[in-house]
Amino acid sequence: MPNMISFDSMTTLAAGAMLLQWWMPILFLIPLAGWAWVVSTIFDKDAARFHLKREQYNILHMGAALIATAVLFLAPLPFLITFPIAAGLLAAHLLIYMQMRNASDRVPAGSKWSMNPSVWFEKASEGKKKKGKDPKLAKGISMFFKGPGGVAEPPEAGSPEFEVRLAAEDLLSQAVDRRSPVMELAPLNESAYAATCMVDGVRTAISQVPAPKAIAIINFYKAIAGFDLEDRRRRNITDIAFGIGGPGKTPLRVSTQGSSKGMRLSLYVDPAQQVDRRIDTLGLFEKQMADLRTIIEEAKGVVLLAAPVHNGRTSTLYALLRAHDAYTSNVQVIELEQSATIEGVRHTVWDSNSGGEFATTVRSILRRDPDVVGIAEMYDEETAKVVARADHDHSRVYLSVRAPDVFEAIQIYSRAVGDANLAANSLHGVIGTRLLRKLSPNAKIPYTPAPDVLKKLGLPPEVKTLYRTEGTVMMKDKAEADPLSQGTGYFGQIAAFAVHPFSEEDRRLIATNELGALRAAFRQRKQHSLTSAAMQLVVQGETSVEEVARVFQGGGQKQARKPSSTPASA
Repeated sequence: MPNMISFDSMTTLAAGAMLLQWWMPILFLIPLAGWAWVVSTIFDKDAARFHLKREQYNILHMGAALIATAVLFLAPLPFLITFPIAAGLLAAHLLIYMQMRNASDRVPAGSKWSMNPSVWFEKASEGKKKKGKDPKLAKGISMFFKGPGGVAEPPEAGSPEFEVRLAAEDLLSQAVDRRSPVMELAPLNESAYAATCMVDGVRTAISQVPAPKAIAIINFYKAIAGFDLEDRRRRNITDIAFGIGGPGKTPLRVSTQGSSKGMRLSLYVDPAQQVDRRIDTLGLFEKQMADLRTIIEEAKGVVLLAAPVHNGRTSTLYALLRAHDAYTSNVQVIELEQSATIEGVRHTVWDSNSGGEFATTVRSILRRDPDVVGIAEMYDEETAKVVARADHDHSRVYLSVRAPDVFEAIQIYSRAVGDANLAANSLHGVIGTRLLRKLSPNAKIPYTPAPDVLKKLGLPPEVKTLYRTEGTVMMKDKAEADPLSQGTGYFGQIAAFAVHPFSEEDRRLIATNELGALRAAFRQRKQHSLTSAAMQLVVQGETSVEEVARVFQGGGQKQARKPSSTPASA
């Protein structure tokens, strides 16, 4: 009986194979060829670019092709059924690769592939437009700008204005290519300006620009923004839009301000996206999240937000404000410059040119009995005094303080208030944050730290592996600069937090300036300090010991390298 079943099965398979006509395999070559083209020209190169597991993916590709072919030739079903099944398997394999590829931490967020077909067609149409005979592109213009007055038309080729525009575009383009959210052009000396950008929190030189050309570049952006070209003193801010290679909708904030040394230009690329965070995306540890929710739910008193500049204070403030229900509570924020619009939150932007005092604006808003107020900067001592005297039983104030750690923020606030007891009684918590560069997944190198090194770092002996970087990857047995991080070894940033809700005893220690005892109390409650949180990120392989040392021992920012003498338009 078993032999008969085996014979019948073989007969059925043979009959199914004999049912195939000569043209059927040829028809199957059409989807197979298309699938093979996508795999070989797109997927394989993409895997090489981002240093994905290329060999494993190639095995997966071949397996998918073999399975689809087996279904077509060996399944005891009519061709009209096996053909769409085989073609569907090939299509499903392409989608599976896209999902696996997008899930890899080696692929940056800006390079993720959309699974929405409408986005594919939109990008395809944009590509056709870029390849078209656009007269603006033919003249050498690579960017399009749209300000309050409309699209900035390109000047005549060869004119001085044309050369200025090329130089202005080049500076912004270099910043964008380096993943920088900001490009700044500021006086270096009497004869030159320095163009710099921030790459993963580190100020990096772009080029040195002769003063006359730099002033012309600043005036170019001022004109698009609708600023008065004769106004060389006041700070002016407005939002425009730009696109590379064609009309675009990328927001660009233009900020200019004068000084005794000359004008300063700052260009912020999509500032709203830079602060688009929620508390569950900040990167807090589990206990820190619990402590933060305790602070938020208490909803009264002053909570300090401590960080140096460019270290996530605004992102953290916005995330905290979003954590409150703006539709059942009166939530407001007072800012020197609005980075984004938070739904349901009333934004008040203080204009230093108006003549009014910042503290007066704060006092006016606090007198209206708001439930939650965010203050984006402790602008002066009077602001601290106004905040300390507010009604803390019915309102919560988040006060942002420019300080390297939570303890210095407490001291700065207490000194500004001028009354230690008043300051301490108003405080209900403090949150500190510092940004560190993340190790590039392509260039991170594991190593085993020595026991004495672990002890020095304050890490437990159970830690067996840490990571460092040299900014290189192996390409055909040769070390080359990591393309993802552009040779720095780091890609993106991650935040280390310190979250401390205050008890009555904590407030007593603050009033008596016993910060050492306060530090011990935090440690006893197993609350991370900024440095211990940063070292935990080192243990997790997110960053390196060298990066922690740079941030906490070197002030958090390296000095920009000396700008080259290469002209901005070169």
